Amino acid sequence: MDMAETMHRFLMDCGKKTILLEQMQTWFPKGEYDDFRLAVLQLMQEGCLEAVRNSGTDYGGLPRKFRINRGALFQSAEVIQRDAIRHALSARMNLRYYYEQPLPVWQEDFPYICRLSDWMKTGVARAVSLQQRSWDIFHDEKYLTGPGMTLLHRLKLSLSDLKIKEEPDPLMMAVNPATSARTVFHHLVVENKAPYYALVPFLRGSGFFSLVFGAGWKITANLKELPRQTGHADARHVVWYFGDFNWEGLRIWLGASESASDNLFVQLAVPFYQAYLHHEAPSGKENQQADEIVLESFVQTVGEPAGLRFRNILVHQRYYPQEALAQDELLQAWEELAYGAGTFR
Repeated sequence: MDMAETMHRFLMDCGKKTILLEQMQTWFPKGEYDDFRLAVLQLMQEGCLEAVRNSGTDYGGLPRKFRINRGALFQSAEVIQRDAIRHALSARMNLRYYYEQPLPVWQEDFPYICRLSDWMKTGVARAVSLQQRSWDIFHDEKYLTGPGMTLLHRLKLSLSDLKIKEEPDPLMMAVNPATSARTVFHHLVVENKAPYYALVPFLRGSGFFSLVFGAGWKITANLKELPRQTGHADARHVVWYFGDFNWEGLRIWLGASESASDNLFVQLAVPFYQAYLHHEAPSGKENQQADEIVLESFVQTVGEPAGLRFRNILVHQRYYPQEALAQDELLQAWEELAYGAGTFR
């Protein structure tokens, strides 16, 4: 294997967009500069290496810095362009990513690219769910929830390009039929599974219409579906939120509050947070980003002096997980919330 071929292989493996001449020289023994120079000039002539302007030159006239042309390096561009013409691939797909990759990357994705191209040329106008569109294009309802998203990213395509409509996951909740005749419906949202399963056996006697598993940030996307999903779209709904007490949990609460509408009201389930204060806050969550705006909203809601205690907990990088409360504490907080929530008629 001559020096140019060896250099070619090194460049294929380096994974960089630019490279310094002195780094390339470390690949070969000293004292072979003439052969090294000829190998670099050969790769420049083939288009694999392009001189970076104003990088200067060494004593032999070689640029001190190069831009690596991965398309020429892997010789993928010619094959890709030929395939694109032969199969009349949609011009809406950007193939540039593949020009800079080894040819097997293109060959592995090519069957899926062809299916996607064929679909894009149909001019389908009706928006459908992600799973439905995945089936329409690839005959695999799960492809776009996995490797298909990587394919779209490589082709510089978005979900809107595929006419996919946003459909948040349905709320995961238990319903209390004993409260279905009321005109005001109260709901308790808990962030995690542990409090959900601890409280769900007691839903019927709680006075609440539903107990909702918020699943972290998911609740911020699908909470607005609650009135329609309950079958009482025109009634008044009051949502009480209870989550972990840390920066992320507070941001989720504030995000859920943004789902409020004329008939959907989001409140903080204060008694649950007050129950936290009966326990010592463990350390942890040091890497979460502080947010004074969301903390101030929380402090104003819980009031003083509890607000000051909660502020000190976060300042000292401590927190409360929902799992800190035992079942009896959760039930007591729920009873206090029901007592202070106003009418349940």
